[in-house]
Amino acid sequence: MTAKTATLTLLLPGLLTEARIAPELAPQLAGSAPTLSAWLSAARPSEEEFDPFEHGCTALEYWWLWRAGHEPRDGKFGAGLAALLAEDAPADEPVWLAELAYVQVGRDGPVLTDPAHLDTTPEEGRALLAAAQPALEAHGARAAMLDERRWRLELPAGGAQHSGTPDAVAGSPLDAWWPRTIETRPWRKLANEIQMAWHESPVNQAREARGLPPVNTLWLHGGSRPWQPTWPDGRPDLLMGGQAWVRALAQRAGLPWRRAEAPQPGALAELSDFAAPERNDDWRAWLDAAARLERDWFDPTARMLRSGALQRLTLVLPGRTRLVTLDLDRRPALLRWLPSHRHDWKSWWLPRES
Repeated sequence: MTAKTATLTLLLPGLLTEARIAPELAPQLAGSAPTLSAWLSAARPSEEEFDPFEHGCTALEYWWLWRAGHEPRDGKFGAGLAALLAEDAPADEPVWLAELAYVQVGRDGPVLTDPAHLDTTPEEGRALLAAAQPALEAHGARAAMLDERRWRLELPAGGAQHSGTPDAVAGSPLDAWWPRTIETRPWRKLANEIQMAWHESPVNQAREARGLPPVNTLWLHGGSRPWQPTWPDGRPDLLMGGQAWVRALAQRAGLPWRRAEAPQPGALAELSDFAAPERNDDWRAWLDAAARLERDWFDPTARMLRSGALQRLTLVLPGRTRLVTLDLDRRPALLRWLPSHRHDWKSWWLPRES
């Protein structure tokens, strides 16, 4: 067994939370997932601040792009995500994606809702593309529908710039993300004309009649040319996870891909069970996710460490404004019966203001 195949990396988005309830959750987390709690106590965390505005993506997206070896030209790691999600894009042209989206006016101004929750259909996507076609042609742009909520755009050179991925932008005021530079004026004008074309669209009228939010804008992201994963910290054996870019990375790198079902040495595995409950402040579901992962992942992984089938475990905890990494090595047999060092994991896990 090689050193590479004797390692396992688990990404746990949503385990870090900035919620005020965190001090109450900590002891319950230890009860729901005792193995995870022991790991958090045993390893010293490597913690770094993360600025989604600087990188143009979430900490989770950043980690995957960084681990795969993406090298952004301007520091905007998130610009490289579109190139993964668009298959067969020309190798020498920047890849732009536009997500069908809904912007609502909140207390702090316009807010982009999560495009993944729009539940658009392929028929709606085709109808909205047809309605946008005159504006696209007038601006020298072209669009191809990739799926029910995502288009690949060909734009005139210099007419757009990446600000943030939809996951990074969703839920926060758009004024903080919307680039208002001279360079992006052509895209803003085009997007505004498409919004007007959709205002009275039969698609949106039908959606509102069914109690669904209208599709009232496109969110643009990307700008990177297609790139190949290089895995500078070592090529994994297997990628696991349900995110579209995880599967795209596997296909681009010629690696096997599976959904995250059971631990396997050599894998990079994204376990997204905490993510939605943390985002929605559903703490009962969050603790249920901890118990489920304890049964299906944490306890089996601990047994692999004890047996020697696994030599090293890395936990990656991407939060909203920080990224924490913990490395745990299998203890040598001679030291296994000695007490190991324990740290107060709550001192770094809790939100800064707590």
